[in-house]
Amino acid sequence: MRNRTETGAVLMPRDDSLRGAGEASLGGLNLQATWAIPLVLSCIGILMISSVTAQLTINQGRTPFFYGLKQLQWLLVGLGGMIACTLPPVAFWRRWSGVIWAGAVLLMILTLLPVLGRSGGGSSRWVRIGPLSLQASEVMLLAAAVHLAKKLNEPGLTRGRAMGRTLLIFALSAWPFLFQPDLGGVIILFTLSMAVFVQVFGWVIPLVAGTIASVLIFFPVVLLGRYRVERITSFLDPWNDPLGSGFQTLQGFIAFANGGLFGVGIGHGLQKLQYLPAAHTDFILAAIGEELGMVGTFSVVLLFAILLLIQYHSYRSARDGFEATLTWSVTLAIFIPFFVNAAGVLRLMPLTGVPLPFISYGGSSLVLGWCKIGMLLRLMRQKPYPGEEGIP
Repeated sequence: MRNRTETGAVLMPRDDSLRGAGEASLGGLNLQATWAIPLVLSCIGILMISSVTAQLTINQGRTPFFYGLKQLQWLLVGLGGMIACTLPPVAFWRRWSGVIWAGAVLLMILTLLPVLGRSGGGSSRWVRIGPLSLQASEVMLLAAAVHLAKKLNEPGLTRGRAMGRTLLIFALSAWPFLFQPDLGGVIILFTLSMAVFVQVFGWVIPLVAGTIASVLIFFPVVLLGRYRVERITSFLDPWNDPLGSGFQTLQGFIAFANGGLFGVGIGHGLQKLQYLPAAHTDFILAAIGEELGMVGTFSVVLLFAILLLIQYHSYRSARDGFEATLTWSVTLAIFIPFFVNAAGVLRLMPLTGVPLPFISYGGSSLVLGWCKIGMLLRLMRQKPYPGEEGIP
C-alpha cells in the first residue's frame, strides 16, 4: 500500500531491506549517473549537430563546426547552471516557487511584445536579452513544475480544490503559448499538470473531468490557427502533401530507412544536405537514425530510460511529500519533452517543434535541462545514503 504524508502526497513505501552497504553503493552510482548520462547525451548532440550542419555552415561562409562549437559553449554554461542549482536547499524552491512562476509568466508575455520578442519557425518563443535570446517556454516548464509541487502539497488540501489549483496554474501558464503560437508547449504543460496531480492524489475522476474541460476550452483555439490544422492533417496523412506539410515527416522516415541497423556513419548522412528541415533541432533523432542507425537510436532511448529509472528510485526514497512531488515533476519536465519530440519524429503524434532534451541544438533547452539535473542532484543529496553524509 502507498501512504500519504500530512500534505496529502502519495509516497511509495521504503524497502528497508535494501538499505545498508549495498544501498550506499547504489546511491553513489545513481548520483554519478544522474549527471553522467546527460553529459553523454549532450556530447552525442554536439557530435550530431556538427555533422548535420557542416554543409549548412559552409554555405553560410562559416567554419564547418560553427553550430557544434556554439552548442559546446552552451554546454559549459549548462554545467555551471547545474552546479548553481545544487547549492540552494530544497526549502528555497518551496519558498520562492510562486515568485519564480510569476516571473516565468511575465517572461512568456514579453515574447508577445514586438520590441522584446523574437520570432522563429513561425512563432514568437524567444525574448531578446542583449545579444542573446532566451526561449521562455523552457523557463515556464521548470517554473510550473516547481510551483505545482508546492501548491499541491499544502496541508488540508482537498482533491477538488487541488484539481482547481492544477487547472488554474495550467491555464495561466498556457495561455501565452496560444498566442506565440506553441501547441507543443500547451501539450507538455497539460501533461505535466495532470501527472503531478495524479502523483499527489491518485484520483482518476477529477483527472478525466479536467482533461475534458481543457480539451473543450483549448481545442477550438487550436483550430483557429491554420498552421495547427496543417500539423494535424500532415500527421494523419503526410503523403497527401509530400512536398508541403508532410515533407518533414516523410524525410524523417527516409533518414531512418537510410540508416538501417548500424547507420551510414558520422558525416555520411544525406539528410544533412538540407533535405531534412530542422535536422539539428526538432528532427535530430532522425539524423541520429540515419548516421548511427537503429543501434544508435536505441542507445539514446536506453540512456533516457536509465535516467528515468534512477529518478524513480529517488522519488521512492523522498523524505516528504514536497520532495517526492518535486522529484516527480522535475523528472517529467525532462521526459515529457523527450517523448513528445520522439513521438512526433516517429509519427506517433503531430509535430510540435519541441526539441530533444540535451541533444537538439539550442542554448535555452540545454541550459535549462542541466538546471533540472542540478535540482535532481540536490534532491538526491537531501537524503544521503550511509557513507554519503558528507555530501553538502
